[in-house]
Amino acid sequence: MKRTIAIIACAAAMLLAGKANAQTGINFGYTPTTISTTSGNAHDTISLNGISIGINQNINLSGDLNLSVGLQARYGFAKKEVNIDLGILGTANATAEYSQFAIDIPVLLNYGFNLGKDLRLTPFVGATVSFALAGKTTWTAGASVFNALGLGTDGEDNWYDDGSNNSRFDLGATFGADLAFSQFSIYGGYNLGLLNLSTADNTTRKSAGFFVGLRYKL
Repeated sequence: MKRTIAIIACAAAMLLAGKANAQTGINFGYTPTTISTTSGNAHDTISLNGISIGINQNINLSGDLNLSVGLQARYGFAKKEVNIDLGILGTANATAEYSQFAIDIPVLLNYGFNLGKDLRLTPFVGATVSFALAGKTTWTAGASVFNALGLGTDGEDNWYDDGSNNSRFDLGATFGADLAFSQFSIYGGYNLGLLNLSTADNTTRKSAGFFVGLRYKL
């Protein structure tokens, strides 16, 4: 699977570098992501708000059929109240703040329909390769809580440290539509993560989320 991801990423990079005459757009999006983890009978969900900025190139294949290749930076963040299990010490209340910074490479087939008066509707479907550059959870509680958990007095858990059970790579199935007027368009869709983001035994962790945004075509 990682070989597939590498091939898609390399192909996207080559297309972005080699198609100077393709239609280029700048994207600004709202990209919330839900990360769901199941381990045995336990289930946990983190719902991240998200913002993104990126570029894409729309390359004509034939007639109204095109291939869109993009590159975007995405930042997700959330905060929620949690109960921490301290074993024989009982439980403690804490505030958990989550953050993640990732790079996405969507490779999407799209087909445009002219609606008249400069309106154009373009459904799209394809795959998105994601690579997480950083992610962490920051706990706000007493220092004794952190020490009991082995997190240290700073109360910070880095998701991708050496020895962690989190994978940086994901491959998502992506679909949606774009509605364009002149050089501007609004778009929306859904991305369903296909890979298990956990390397721990008997644990499944997957991501999913809808997205909406505004695109300006250069």
